[in-house]
Amino acid sequence: MDLSRPTGPQPAAAVASARDGRSLAIGVSGLYLALYIHYGFFAFLPLWLSKSGALPSEIGVLMAIPLILRLLTVAPFSAWAGRRGRVRDAIALTAFGSAAVVLLLLGHPDHAGRIAIVIVLSIIWDQIPVLTDAYAVMVVRSRSLDFGRLRVWGSIAVVASNAAAGWAIGHAGINALPLMISALLIAPVVVALLLPRDRQLATAEDQASGGRWRDVFRDRPLLMGMIAVSLVMGSHGVLTSFSAIQWTARGISTQAIGLLQALSVSAEILAFIFGSKLLGRRDPRWLICISAITAMLRWGIMAMNPGLPLLIVAQLLNGPTAAGAILGIMLLIAARVPNDLSAAAQGVNAVLLGVVLAVATAGSGLLWSYGVAVAYLAMVVLAALGTAFAWPSRGSATLVTDAHHDTLSTSGGNL
Repeated sequence: MDLSRPTGPQPAAAVASARDGRSLAIGVSGLYLALYIHYGFFAFLPLWLSKSGALPSEIGVLMAIPLILRLLTVAPFSAWAGRRGRVRDAIALTAFGSAAVVLLLLGHPDHAGRIAIVIVLSIIWDQIPVLTDAYAVMVVRSRSLDFGRLRVWGSIAVVASNAAAGWAIGHAGINALPLMISALLIAPVVVALLLPRDRQLATAEDQASGGRWRDVFRDRPLLMGMIAVSLVMGSHGVLTSFSAIQWTARGISTQAIGLLQALSVSAEILAFIFGSKLLGRRDPRWLICISAITAMLRWGIMAMNPGLPLLIVAQLLNGPTAAGAILGIMLLIAARVPNDLSAAAQGVNAVLLGVVLAVATAGSGLLWSYGVAVAYLAMVVLAALGTAFAWPSRGSATLVTDAHHDTLSTSGGNL
């Protein structure tokens, strides 16, 4: 069975023509494009806060609020949306709500007002990417589409957004930032409402499963895969926090640093496009293992505090490390989780990722104080643990399609 194009028993309502499949693929790709196009503008929010009178200490607190709240709110809300069959509607609702809340910043709120707005915005906005991934996985499972080629448009949107944000703010001024973000958040609202409702994507097993979100925790291979991906993504903590500092100290210009960042995103895009095809009929956990092993190699290179030639190699490895981990867990969820639990699985995955990433990022400062080698070698250890958690056990069940985990294959590595 080809996990790059998951299949399963499909009811008459879910049997679609090739033309319908292409149309839905375009729609979900458009949803990712519409969602991520505002990300580059969000990066300027600390600058806007500073211009609005917020002190550096307050900005730090405001930026930390989303990291905490997502651990408490994402999993319950996404599970509710999936159980009710309202994932598509929830995407539109949370995007519209986020757009409305961001507009409140135009009123130049005081300290208490800024905190209140960020709290509400975090609760609403954090749901959108999780729900979008859940909807995409439902589409992949019901229409046998390639998740990587849908998700890649999110990465393309981030590149375009980063390029457009600086230009737009340079022309309109930083004070217009909330209005820009709010306007861009309407895009996913429009696209989501043009997509089919959840029930139009359901398979026969989904309609009869009656699954509960706690079933996600009972699926040991799935949970182990989620932990592995969290460790791999968390191992990026030192790079995220200190790469620019490290490279500048090596005498690398800001222009070259920008090109290095663009190179990593380009590698990520290529990995999304070709990852599923290269995986073929193999267990998605092998893709997670590859991402973890590649991460070990990448952080080993970074521990040597390399010059530009090796940095280029390290940045190219971002494709299998980051995109490979994301693609692997999405295909694993598509293979093991029924549609009505897809959103719940995405919520659990987001929480695990948030916990590990927050700890790794916070600890990166302490690790950095011991030197470049120590910091990155600690990330090698995290990636190695990810390999151990992801490694498929021989003979274990690797594909289920309903809440009762009916086994379709027990071949271990291949399906």
